[in-house]
Amino acid sequence: MTFTNHINTFIMGRNKQQFFKRIQYFRFLIITLALPLFIFGCNDQRQKVVTWTEYKPVYMSQKELKKAVKMESPEGLKNPGKIYLYKDYLFINERNKGIHIIDDSNPAKPARIGFINIPMNRDIAVKDNLLYADSGRDLLVFDISNIRNPKLVARKKDVFQRSSNRPPGFPYEPVDTSKGIVVGWNAVKKHKVCKGDCYGIGPRVGVGGPIAGGGVAYNNAGSSSEAGANGKSGTGGSTARFTIEGDHLYAVDDYRLLTFKISSQKPVKQNVTNVGWSIETIFPYKNSLFIGSQDAMYIYDISSPALPTKLSRVSHTTGCDPVVVKNDFAYVTVRKNKGCPQKFGFNRLEVYDVHDLQNPRRIAVYEMQDPHGLGIDDSTLFVSEGSKGMKILDATNPDKIKLLRNITDINAKDLIPFHGALIVTGDKGIYQYDYSNIHKLRLLSTIPVTQHN
Repeated sequence: MTFTNHINTFIMGRNKQQFFKRIQYFRFLIITLALPLFIFGCNDQRQKVVTWTEYKPVYMSQKELKKAVKMESPEGLKNPGKIYLYKDYLFINERNKGIHIIDDSNPAKPARIGFINIPMNRDIAVKDNLLYADSGRDLLVFDISNIRNPKLVARKKDVFQRSSNRPPGFPYEPVDTSKGIVVGWNAVKKHKVCKGDCYGIGPRVGVGGPIAGGGVAYNNAGSSSEAGANGKSGTGGSTARFTIEGDHLYAVDDYRLLTFKISSQKPVKQNVTNVGWSIETIFPYKNSLFIGSQDAMYIYDISSPALPTKLSRVSHTTGCDPVVVKNDFAYVTVRKNKGCPQKFGFNRLEVYDVHDLQNPRRIAVYEMQDPHGLGIDDSTLFVSEGSKGMKILDATNPDKIKLLRNITDINAKDLIPFHGALIVTGDKGIYQYDYSNIHKLRLLSTIPVTQHN
């Protein structure tokens, strides 16, 4: 049999039935192989809708900005930030909006007094009935001797080098300075009809990338001053950027330490010191300032109050970094998250022996889940764990800290322990506890978030 006959036999088979079966087989094979090509070939012609969230800046003119600063009726909490305790009053920052004033003389029944509208406000400090607050790049001073009618008595312009036009996420609309000052950002839902794979549409739109630190902060609250809430100055949480020692206000912006003389109603800027990158918090201890950044803890001497002098720097893994100090031991929480970026991150509590301020020595590391702010009263250490709750620790021996309680039914971002009363701030509101018996923590009151931004 010739080669041609073999081929004909394979195709035709021995009879017509085999011939038609093989024709059907070849037809099935061709359709199966061609179908993906047909689908992908038509893909460019298919339409679909891509949706995403984009951040749009909110503008305000200088004139509108000044006019907006005023006392208003009490408002509900929407996005609580820093907390500050002064005398019988609790001040709660509404992030980028202003300050709630609460009568806290009875922590079981906190009473709202009013709201100071302050665009771009994040920080608070109080001394001798003068309240200091930031408004973007400006420092404002209010006379609160009449707590129900605070008066703006001073505005020091352009003192802070903070990124007031920093967006809370990506993508975002670029800032147009000709439209005014950025006082906030609105989340806007975007959509676009496209064909095919729609490359370059959606989250690829915009300028820049994720922003570290923010904001909210995400880092913000005050420092736990030894003066206490009934002294001349008040008490804040652990993530503060403002603190008061004597007649001086110390403040940090993104990379600098600023010193103001506050012996009169109008603060006088005395010194500016470059510290490092991504500065986040400041905490006073004796004649020193402990400054937290995303990669280090800095210690500055303020025995000459107008001229802070650097004593030392201790590096740690990159992460959000508040610090508190007690009995010559510094407690530092390091947190990894999208606001505190790091390739190989840790969630942990680090303890440093700072008897020698020029040579701090790390003595212990404790693993945490999601550490934020912290506070210490005598030997009891409180650590906010964000959505994981709050840990209460026995720090009698700082190199052998023991867990006393792990509270998981609250969201805790920062806190102030003071004379048996614990104030905790979180995404869902402000909580106040009686911790006179640490094993039977008793909830006194809640100031809830009434509406999320």
